[in-house]
Amino acid sequence: MALTFGISFAPNHPKEVAEWCRAAEDCGFERVGLVDSQSIYRELYVSCTAGAQATQTVKIGPRVTNALTRHPTVTAAALVSMAELAPGRIFAGVGTGDSALINIGLRPIKLRALGEFVNCIRGLMRGERVLYQGSELHLTWSGTDMPIYVSAHGPKTLEFAGQHADGVIYGDGVGKEIVKDALTAVAAGAAKAGRRVEDLDIWWGLCGNVGNSREEALRQIKMLLAAKANHLARFPDQNKHVPSEFREVLERIHKGYSYLEHQKPGETTNARLVNESGLENYLADRYAIVGTPEDCLLRLRELEQMGVRKIWLNVHFDAKIGFMKRWSREVMAKIN
Repeated sequence: MALTFGISFAPNHPKEVAEWCRAAEDCGFERVGLVDSQSIYRELYVSCTAGAQATQTVKIGPRVTNALTRHPTVTAAALVSMAELAPGRIFAGVGTGDSALINIGLRPIKLRALGEFVNCIRGLMRGERVLYQGSELHLTWSGTDMPIYVSAHGPKTLEFAGQHADGVIYGDGVGKEIVKDALTAVAAGAAKAGRRVEDLDIWWGLCGNVGNSREEALRQIKMLLAAKANHLARFPDQNKHVPSEFREVLERIHKGYSYLEHQKPGETTNARLVNESGLENYLADRYAIVGTPEDCLLRLRELEQMGVRKIWLNVHFDAKIGFMKRWSREVMAKIN
């Protein structure tokens, strides 16, 4: 199998983040993404900088930031500053917004606004003068380029990413039809920009954990499955491949979901919602690579046959370094 892996963390103390990033590099992960959600996690760019200074080769960046809590001049300045510390290793991951906005009473932005944000930060990082919301913006000291990734779930956002971004972080799970439809949407957007789907760097955002049994490994990621279920229910008109009999249960998860515990480990409100839903196995099959090393290897073979090549694992439970070492030794080492 020819697979590449990234990993995503929700930042705690910057010293811990530095240790996680160093371990990710040592274990063979290609990139590290850090969550931007100021109300529940540590500051994004301080965390990214700590990780960049602790490593030599791994790529690092936001997964993902947004256009409301981060003005484009702030975003571009932070990214270019990090690129000065770690040339060629910084990327930008952006999206319409989730817990960072909802926890301060704001709503996710529309795709048109996201497009303006993407174009603006790209121009600013290159040193260009950019018109944004009626004002001319400019960074007097910048002059670099870096890949911009868009986090996408529904077909409209996937098409948008195909047209405007350098890469895609797809967050709506896997399955033969799901993967096929996602790639079709990205290809439609790419065609509008005179490109092919092969011209984009496409990553599949999944939950990951390896344990001595499926039950043991699954227990630690239920809060991540709850976040995925919440997204399915938030945008019912955009999401496909959801059995009709699951919609009412997903709506209950959405109504009870706690954004102040968003992706937090442990026996949280969100983990409990998954326990009570009866959808644990459905969500795990769609959104996770979880179980024994043998279970994970079997699942990876299935994903490769679907056309999945780059997998970005969400690892927000406590035993991050132990997971990375075991995943590297018992899973990654056996496929590359």
